[in-house]
Amino acid sequence: MLQFRFLSLLVLALLVAVPTFAQVVEPEVPADQPEEVTDEGLVFKDQIVVTPSRREQASGDAPAPITVFDRDSIEKIQPEKMADLFKAIPGVEIDGEGPFRGLPVIRGLSSNRVLILVDGQRLNNSRESTTFAGIQPALVNLSEVERIEVLRGPASVQYGSDAIGGVINIITRQPNLGEQDFKVSGDVALEYGAISDSRAGRVTVTGTGSGFSFYAGGSYEKVDDYTAADGASEDDRYSDYVLEDNTVPNSGMEQTNFNGGLKFLTGQQGILRVDAEVVRTKDVGFPGFSLESNGIEFTFPNFDRDKIGVSWSTGPVWGLSDISLSTYYQAVNKESASIFDFPGFFSNSSTTSEIDSIGFNAQSTADVGAHRLTFGLDYYHDDVQDTAFDETCFGPFCLPPSTEVAVPKSTQTGLGAYVQDGWQLSDAISLQLGLRGDTFSFVSDDDPNYTGEPFDVTDSAVSGNLGITWSVTDHVNINALVARGFRTPNLQERSFFGLATNGEAYILQNPDLSSESSWNYEIGTKVRYERYSGGLHFFYNDLTDFITLEFLDLDDQRCTSPPAPPGIQCAQFANIDAAKIWGIEFDLEAIFANWWTAFGSVAYMEGENKTTNEALSTIPPLKVILGLRYQRSAWWTEANLRFVDRQTDLPEDDPFFDTGTIGFTVYDLRGGYDFDFGLGFLVALENITDKLYNEPFNNRPEPGRNLRLTARYRF
Repeated sequence: MLQFRFLSLLVLALLVAVPTFAQVVEPEVPADQPEEVTDEGLVFKDQIVVTPSRREQASGDAPAPITVFDRDSIEKIQPEKMADLFKAIPGVEIDGEGPFRGLPVIRGLSSNRVLILVDGQRLNNSRESTTFAGIQPALVNLSEVERIEVLRGPASVQYGSDAIGGVINIITRQPNLGEQDFKVSGDVALEYGAISDSRAGRVTVTGTGSGFSFYAGGSYEKVDDYTAADGASEDDRYSDYVLEDNTVPNSGMEQTNFNGGLKFLTGQQGILRVDAEVVRTKDVGFPGFSLESNGIEFTFPNFDRDKIGVSWSTGPVWGLSDISLSTYYQAVNKESASIFDFPGFFSNSSTTSEIDSIGFNAQSTADVGAHRLTFGLDYYHDDVQDTAFDETCFGPFCLPPSTEVAVPKSTQTGLGAYVQDGWQLSDAISLQLGLRGDTFSFVSDDDPNYTGEPFDVTDSAVSGNLGITWSVTDHVNINALVARGFRTPNLQERSFFGLATNGEAYILQNPDLSSESSWNYEIGTKVRYERYSGGLHFFYNDLTDFITLEFLDLDDQRCTSPPAPPGIQCAQFANIDAAKIWGIEFDLEAIFANWWTAFGSVAYMEGENKTTNEALSTIPPLKVILGLRYQRSAWWTEANLRFVDRQTDLPEDDPFFDTGTIGFTVYDLRGGYDFDFGLGFLVALENITDKLYNEPFNNRPEPGRNLRLTARYRF
């Protein structure tokens, strides 16, 4: 079946690409970086981004702030998981657990409130929720990534649901079309991390010729349980999550990745691209959950992803500046297993979730006088099917094995149309206007293994934005933005009925959830003057019908049929009336003394449940980043610190309410050297002082002092 769908999509794309048009100009996305090295020293380099408007534009022209990690910066940071990149961004934190799961939190909004894209295609799916094991950015291996764009703030007009908090667009390596004789290049890399005895290797090969190119790559990574800083086992905060040797059990994984792509001219008129990816992940644990310590063990024995994408684009035709079409098929297979072993109660269960997704986008741009119009159509469809097995015993009495599923066999479908206008009012002032309409359907089949009620629900939403960019001088821009965002609750939130994946709650079905909506207001300035670059942004986000997990009294009638397991609290996804989040973000980078760069950032925000007047639980505390970098043509070194303050403004049901989160400062040191013949070495010493700490949204200790080594050869 998988091969058939892949072939069908390829045939469809080839049929689409048959028409002939005027000569195309290939829309290549530059691999930009904030700085480049010259004989005279470091100089700033302009960045071209695609995420804010779904078309190429200078980052300074985007009303909302955006951060870019190019291939070079990713390799220098040497992150163990993709989420580690985001810790250095103002306004972004990580709800992370181990080397695999790392949920980005952008301006206090996390999981499915942050849309993760791979080449503009959705990684979010209808079987993941805003609570308990949400989206998994580690399903994309860093070895295949060319650049990552992180947009802070809502982008519902551009991308529809799930972009209410921000967007992370992962752009994979794309072969460039060659104009000369056939040429092959590539790279080989080996990586090692001491703290978890991680081993990784990757190989990439790119070939270019006249009118065609290809890319192929593969990687393997094995990560064992990591070790926290010294003293973790003796600290009351962490003693339940670590062993006597400070090892955090159940925190490893193993992953294999294969990916490839083809790009070629079709009749020398259009550009056709086909890409595929296979990810196999196994033995993924939830750090700190071990049978020996607290009677609970969770693992993902298998977590796999297959994807094929086909896209076609052309240059000017029919009075349009460009036309692009893309389609994809994605299959995610997640197997979870859990064991509960309490006095008088034992449960051994497993669930396999299969999510088959297809998606399509059509987009075009037209220049009409002072207006650049971008309009398009988005479609996606998820098929969800769960299978489950559970053995439960109350003391010596065991129930017959159960095959009940928490989410029924069901579908989620979304269709959206959008239009954006880049209006150049004058040489100094431009407006960005956008409008989008979306409709959704959620339908369950008659699943005999599902305890809840069948449902057939439709939803719709309208979003819009208005932004202005004023070039005060050639070096200073002032940006302002008003945006209407939304997020429709997915199948997981509407239909889940049963024990949560991590065992922290027994969740009841609620198909009548309303969509979240928000009004976001933002004003900021971006400065680029000679050797200085920075930005200052103020934002206010007013959210309505905010979805959260509402815990119920154990004697609530809704919790008695069927009864929740002993010691497990009953809960239900519900809309709260309103919430608000506001804050400030500042970043600055300065080049001095030719080869030296100093950089830093500050972010502070607050959030409030407007119904209860309590703080929101996902608001990060004050964060400060400071760093110093020396970079010459062959070698570089960088030192930085990350300071995170305590968070004491928390709701009463937060696990840290009584004590607040801890504050901490972590120091890192990195460096590398590249030889003329293609060989390069990278080294990173992380958490130099062996600081014992945990991230604000995670009560498990982070890794202690860690040495990471990378050897790389380019040919």
